Amino acid sequence: MWANKGLGLSLEYVSTMTNFVSMRFVERLIDGLIAESGDPAFMRKACMLTASPQALGFPFHILRTFGNPSQTYRKMVELQPTYNRVGSFTIEQLGPSAMELSYRSSVPESNRNLCEGRMAQFASIPTIWKRPPAEVVEYQCQVNGADCCRYNVRWTNPVRSWWSVIGLLTGAVGGLGAGMLGVGPTLVLVPSFSLGAASFGAWMDARGELARKDELLAGQNEGLTQSLNELQQRYADMFRINLALEDRVAARTRELTETNARLETALAKQKELDRIKSEFFDNVSHELRTPLTLILLTLDSLIQRTSELSPPVLQHLETINRSASRLLRLINNLLDLAQMEAGKTRLRYEPLELHGFLSSLLVPFRVMAEKKNVELQLEGNTVSSVLVDVPRLESVFQNLISNALKFTTQGGVTVRVSEDDSWVHVEVRDTGSGIATQDLNVIFDRFAQADSSGTRRFGGTGIGLALVKETLELHAGGIDVSSELGKGSSFHVRLPKGTAHVREDLRDAHEGEERARPIRRSDLGSLLATSAPVASGAVEALPESPAAEAEAGPEAPRILLVEDEPEIRAFLRGVLRPYYRLLEATNGEEGLRAAQKERPDLIVSDVMMPVMSGLQMLEALRSTPETLEVPIILLTARQEVDAKVEGLSMGANDYLAKPFSPREMLARIEAQLRLRDAAVRAAENERLAATGLLTSGFAHEVRNPLNGLMNALAPLRESLTNGPPDPALASAMLDLIEECGERIRHLAESLLSFVRTGTKAVAIDLGASLDTSLDALSWRLPPDMKVDRDYKCADPVWSDPGSLNQVWVNLLDNALRAVGKDGVVKVATLRDGSDAVVSIMDNGTGIKPEHMERLFQPFFSTRDAGEGTGLGLALCQRIIMRQGGRIRIFSEYGKGTRVEVRLPLESDPDRILPPLLSEARPRQPHWST
Repeated sequence: MWANKGLGLSLEYVSTMTNFVSMRFVERLIDGLIAESGDPAFMRKACMLTASPQALGFPFHILRTFGNPSQTYRKMVELQPTYNRVGSFTIEQLGPSAMELSYRSSVPESNRNLCEGRMAQFASIPTIWKRPPAEVVEYQCQVNGADCCRYNVRWTNPVRSWWSVIGLLTGAVGGLGAGMLGVGPTLVLVPSFSLGAASFGAWMDARGELARKDELLAGQNEGLTQSLNELQQRYADMFRINLALEDRVAARTRELTETNARLETALAKQKELDRIKSEFFDNVSHELRTPLTLILLTLDSLIQRTSELSPPVLQHLETINRSASRLLRLINNLLDLAQMEAGKTRLRYEPLELHGFLSSLLVPFRVMAEKKNVELQLEGNTVSSVLVDVPRLESVFQNLISNALKFTTQGGVTVRVSEDDSWVHVEVRDTGSGIATQDLNVIFDRFAQADSSGTRRFGGTGIGLALVKETLELHAGGIDVSSELGKGSSFHVRLPKGTAHVREDLRDAHEGEERARPIRRSDLGSLLATSAPVASGAVEALPESPAAEAEAGPEAPRILLVEDEPEIRAFLRGVLRPYYRLLEATNGEEGLRAAQKERPDLIVSDVMMPVMSGLQMLEALRSTPETLEVPIILLTARQEVDAKVEGLSMGANDYLAKPFSPREMLARIEAQLRLRDAAVRAAENERLAATGLLTSGFAHEVRNPLNGLMNALAPLRESLTNGPPDPALASAMLDLIEECGERIRHLAESLLSFVRTGTKAVAIDLGASLDTSLDALSWRLPPDMKVDRDYKCADPVWSDPGSLNQVWVNLLDNALRAVGKDGVVKVATLRDGSDAVVSIMDNGTGIKPEHMERLFQPFFSTRDAGEGTGLGLALCQRIIMRQGGRIRIFSEYGKGTRVEVRLPLESDPDRILPPLLSEARPRQPHWST
């Protein structure tokens, strides 16, 4: 170890006891010894050898015979300068069995190894007298930052056998005296007397030792007794405290029980109050929006007649319109605030890039800025998208930007967008009047005003910024404000990146439902767009000032208007009457009966109505085949997202919130009617596509009998015109011609029956219907393809043969495409209770799991672009639903697909089938412009 460590001094030099070494050398030596031994306690064990005969030599026996620990400790401290020149000991207190001392080193020690060695040296001293090592406690240490190292040393003193020595000396003297007196031989008397006296002295020492042990045991017993008494006293005290505590716990439990009961009662009352408050706000929403709707509708209708009104009247109407619109915004803010307070707020998270969003949001504000001669600008570049509820975030920035423009009369408003690793930041800075310092802490509180004096320059309810703050907090974001009175304000909005802030308890349960929900019982037009946009062509086609007395002609579409408020119904009647034939109902029950009886082209209905609500009427209409396809537009005063999603998910085609513009309502009605016409065209195109597939097969099948017929005509002509007739040949050729004609006639009738559709149900043999479809597609079957048929249902179904055949052709064509040239397709029928079940199975490629929920959506196709319209399965579903059945698809990707069609086995030859989409032909726009 000495050679490997390279300590710098020779072992011979260090082995010489009179040579000095540096403290750093000693520290390196100790570190090397600890490292080589692998024992962290090496110094303690090594320094315990300080009090051994090998270390002390002859002084060990002198100390053992004549010394004691107290004298040895004092001598160690006195001799310390002879072996330690960098430190000094100071004995602060020295007693028979304890010592307090301190050690100061002029050279700082790098670790505690030397401390451990000093403590082991002090502990080893009592072992000279075969006593236990001293107990050494270090109170403070220089290595840890103290001014000195301070130790407390306690030890047990050695027991001296003085009576044995005195007895030995006394016996020797007595033996010499007896010998001199002639009692006996001196050589015999001296040992005898010495041995006897020494034995007596040893007995006295043993007696003294026993007395000391008895004294020690008595002291220990006294200490134990005292400890036991103290423990008993403590136990008694703890028992009393425990009893008192139990009494207090029992009393506190009673108080808590009573308080809990009161709290539960208060909570129940509070929940009831919240429920009543929610109902109140719903009713207030409806009751306030209904008259506002009538006001705004009337104003909008009057303002459109600019040519009939004088400028002062028009100016007053515009003033009323602005005030009513402001009142509507205040009502919306109050309802949003109440919704947040009730915990009913739900967020529809969508990715949003804020720079592009704000660039479009600022467009209408630029007009306001130009009127005030204020500059409005957007700074920054494209930033990362954040997951937010877009409509709610739009209201946040609308509030901030409108406030900034409202309080800015000169200078400008700057919107700055930036981002860092965790946040996207938006700063809205203005050069307006600013906010006083004492108001900065309250501007985000509900109903708080920065200026509450009676001379307020700008109005407001104190709700806007409270909504801003609470909306941002719902998104795990925040807002800060800094302002200087008279110089402007800066609002700093931050929104988190990523998805960690998304709260599942706030996520809208219907989120994404409009984008991914399966096909529903509504017309195909509604499926093309869940919420139909207002077509620009329809808006341009609106007449600017319809005559109040004008009425639509007999060819105009029929609209059913369902509204319980007489004034609103009368107003809507005046708006719609010039363009549509109107049917009216005052509640949902009347509307349901009118719709089932009259089958209007479109229904416009309020949601909150007596007897039967609009949603209940909608559900009933969508469950009836006769009204399954009628487009429905809902009118409501409720603008919450949940309310809209509920209506759309139940099958509504559009949703119009009160108050609305009459021109907007007309445009939405026109859009829905156009979509309905587009649905009819799409259905006809898909039917033509299926017919084209059949005619291709018909052409393939009719070619063989037609060739036979043409080949028989030439020999027949020759036998009749050249020479004497050959009756046998003529008869044979006529038989061949007749057989070929029969085959062609059979094929023609099959094709006609295959594509013929009707509204009255007829009895259909499922096996024959499927065979006809397979025969029509036989020209597409590769030679190696196998089609298994397993028909176990002999009962007929009552349906439309043409429409049903279209379903079989579409499903069989899909199966044939999936299996390829050497696959297997199995067609089976069976009876399951009151249903006939048709299964078409293949062992083809199957369908990917992510496509399963979208199979019945219009225009969705798993084929390559250009190989299909994506309407086949959607129309198949509608045909089956029209006939009272249902269709399902089961597939495992890579293993095949099974399509199951269920049709009712009802025997009703007089049943009339509802129309597939519309009995009317596609119409052109009906506006009279």
